[in-house]
Amino acid sequence: MTAIDKFLELASEDRFRGWPLVGEPELGPKIPFFGQTLNYKLETGNGVEDYTSILRHFGWAVVFGVVNLRDNTYPNTDFSPHVPTLCQWKPGVNQASWELPPGGIGKVDPNATLDEITKKTKEAYLKETGFGGGTFQHLGNIIIETGKYRGAGPYDHGLRAHLFLATDLERAQDARKPNPNEIIETLMVPLQEFRKILESGLFVEESAVACAYKALIEIGHLHWS
Repeated sequence: MTAIDKFLELASEDRFRGWPLVGEPELGPKIPFFGQTLNYKLETGNGVEDYTSILRHFGWAVVFGVVNLRDNTYPNTDFSPHVPTLCQWKPGVNQASWELPPGGIGKVDPNATLDEITKKTKEAYLKETGFGGGTFQHLGNIIIETGKYRGAGPYDHGLRAHLFLATDLERAQDARKPNPNEIIETLMVPLQEFRKILESGLFVEESAVACAYKALIEIGHLHWS
């Protein structure tokens, strides 16, 4: 039996359906830029316990985009393949964070299809970076902040970060200007340097790291040993 088979066997057991809900969830206050709190009670092995989660009403996606620069929009860069990344300060991190765009892609229905998510991702990526067209390949998703977020509704579970590899991108428009409350700048990274960046310990945002590793394996810059 493979490890995948063993996990699927465990995951199908009744106990992994979770602790039963006691009563009905209650919506709490909205938290600016994050979502709305959800308060609920679960019958656990410790008895009835109170829990609070946050409902995230927007979708999340990160894109490892590969572009060949053909103009002088980014001075002091050659025309080899580059990856648009973001240097951004966020209150929750309180330091410069190195990330992949776009991040939030707007409100997404919990039952949205992959085509709908891809479409919204392309639109957000174009707005964020100015690069469009190309081929977007879905690399799967990871569930982030699993202990705090419950998707877009009280009975949804997990905020999924969708991971994409985009190739053959072309400059289509100017990237959006940062909002007055943002500290953010685009950093174009030579594709050949990305392995060193991952090894540096500076590129640590979880969805961006997962996306970069998957994308580099997909395009043959990293290999399973």
